[in-house]
Amino acid sequence: MEDDREKRGGAGCAITGVVLILLPMLYVLSTGPVAWLANGNPSLRWVDMIYFPLGLLAEHCEPFRNSLEWYVDMWT
Repeated sequence: MEDDREKRGGAGCAITGVVLILLPMLYVLSTGPVAWLANGNPSLRWVDMIYFPLGLLAEHCEPFRNSLEWYVDMWT
């Protein structure tokens, strides 16, 4: 019985690890589609608040800024 608990615990750790890796990736990759949807729509002020951390990172890290600009330009 203890082996079953250990197996379930291991699976839970694996799922948690996958989620912790995928969520930040999805957050960054969502910038393109959201920029496309929000293009020219001033009523979507929440976009600026949600993506503020990426803007701050882009402001201080030139390689990230170049990559992010390229990616968003592909969508818009």
